Amino acid sequence: MKSDLEDLFKSAKPSLAQVIGASRPLPELKPRVRKTSYLIVVLPIVSLLVVGGLTALYFRTGRTPASSGQTEPPTPPPRPAPAYFATETSRTITVKKQDRSQFLRLMEDAWKEHERQGTVKRIAVNLQDGPQERFATPADFFSLWRLAPPSGLTERLDPNLMVFIYYGASGNRMGLAARTREPERTLAQMLSWETSLVASAAPLFFDERAETVVAPFEDRTWRNIDWRYLKLSQERDLGIGYTVFPVGNVLIFTTSKEAMETVINRLFDAR
Repeated sequence: MKSDLEDLFKSAKPSLAQVIGASRPLPELKPRVRKTSYLIVVLPIVSLLVVGGLTALYFRTGRTPASSGQTEPPTPPPRPAPAYFATETSRTITVKKQDRSQFLRLMEDAWKEHERQGTVKRIAVNLQDGPQERFATPADFFSLWRLAPPSGLTERLDPNLMVFIYYGASGNRMGLAARTREPERTLAQMLSWETSLVASAAPLFFDERAETVVAPFEDRTWRNIDWRYLKLSQERDLGIGYTVFPVGNVLIFTTSKEAMETVINRLFDAR
């Protein structure tokens, strides 16, 4: 400080303000930190943390926080596969897989419905299997009816089962159709089932009563399609018929002659 005053007096006569300023040490100036520099560094870090947190929450819960209060849209019910042949009408019945009594009740209700003579109605059986819904396969159908087909028959059939009711002149008749991967083996198994098929298929007749039959199954032909038939009444069109339609290898099972001939006609039309 002394050297500063001496230099001041050597150069010129100082004023009082200059003397006071030279004798008092100047305060150390601290650099001013700009707030914008902090924002440039902090904002990108905060943004990354927020985006990372939302991304983790999305993958954990399957939805964003904004949608946490919204319910997931219900899963639409399954749709039946295309029919093998044309039908005039259709009906879908929904039953629990283990509720056989409900299945039988709804099937009987569909069977008793009045339709125009010659009508074919498709019955789509929608099964509630726990939280899932699906349409009945041949194995499901036989199980619900408590039919006992030959071992391996259902494994050769396509899962797309078509159940139908034919409304004929002498009553309503049940039927089913399904593609087979091995038509020759399927026909052989149906032939082996003939000895017990009357007793097995009795539930498909509902309140119809078959007569005592002594004659065996016989060969029939309709439009050059061979099929097997067991006549169960002399007065009514009631019986058991089956064949494998060669175009598409579709196994057809009906409970009347008229129903079989109608289905064969429609399969020809569907080609």
